[in-house]
Amino acid sequence: MTDTLQRPGQGVPSVARPRRPAVRWRSLGYRYGIVAVWAIEIAVFAVLAPDSFPTAANITSLLSSQAVLLLLALALVPTLVTGEIDLSIAGTMTMAATVAAQLNAVEGLNVWLAVACGLGAAVAVGLVNAFLAVKVGVESIIVTLGMGTLLVGLSVWLSDSLTISGVSPDLGNLLNTQLARVNTAFYLAIGVGIVMWFVYRHTVFGRGAVFVGKNAEVARLSGLPVARIKVLSFVGTAFLAGAAGIVVIGIAGGLQPTSLQTLLLPAFAAAFLGSAVVEPGTSNPIGTMIAVIFLATGISGLVLVGLDPWIRDVFYGAAVVVAVTVSRLAAMAAPSAGRP
Repeated sequence: MTDTLQRPGQGVPSVARPRRPAVRWRSLGYRYGIVAVWAIEIAVFAVLAPDSFPTAANITSLLSSQAVLLLLALALVPTLVTGEIDLSIAGTMTMAATVAAQLNAVEGLNVWLAVACGLGAAVAVGLVNAFLAVKVGVESIIVTLGMGTLLVGLSVWLSDSLTISGVSPDLGNLLNTQLARVNTAFYLAIGVGIVMWFVYRHTVFGRGAVFVGKNAEVARLSGLPVARIKVLSFVGTAFLAGAAGIVVIGIAGGLQPTSLQTLLLPAFAAAFLGSAVVEPGTSNPIGTMIAVIFLATGISGLVLVGLDPWIRDVFYGAAVVVAVTVSRLAAMAAPSAGRP
């Protein structure tokens, strides 16, 4: 709206200039500021490591290596959207990968049946988490923290503490086939993110889930099935985490069950940072995908300029702290961006 000003001695009020353009630019800053930082990051590393960073080989390698992390970070979105936290995603990923790899490589079961069993195990984990957190009322962060540790222990037991190898190449051929020198697993993860964006932006369930995350009690009083939405969100998170595990064994052809826990922190860093992008204050798939590639670009650049591999842990640890802080500030500032 525009403000009208009545000048003394004049019968026709003058109209002030609208303020919407400034508001629009401010809103864009809140939503997409990370893209500008990303561009600066790329430019800096291109100058510091001109022979290795801005190359097609580095770019395609970086993208191909992010398929698993993309899926795992996206797995966090359903529960975060509804105001819950699932710390068992790495354990669920490990369990699904172990079940599928063990059944196919060791027991000789058809690879696609083994994959179905792995995903089924992940869904079962989601149902247990949902029952304890939603039906029983135990804090989700406590339930899933214990569940994640339990699942890793069970995975080590199932594999007899051994590395599983010999997964059918049929799965690997599907995920490792390259398009524009980037493996299909990456495009699969991007496709999952786009489908999730559509669900949360354009479906009744998705909009209801966002409403539940904003205020579950108001959503309940409005007639939304809060418990059912949260149960489906836990199951969705578990399924996507299980899918990430299937991608792991497909790309690598095997599995070391204790090796996947290191992905938990990067996944949360990306999910929290993603909640400060596109839709500030709300976990969202597009922001999460942007955050994954943004963080991976930083890690790649730091390693290529000569820093030791330990910088990965430092970078992701700092990213979690910064991401949570930025997300909080963005959520506080976003409403004011809509005011003139």
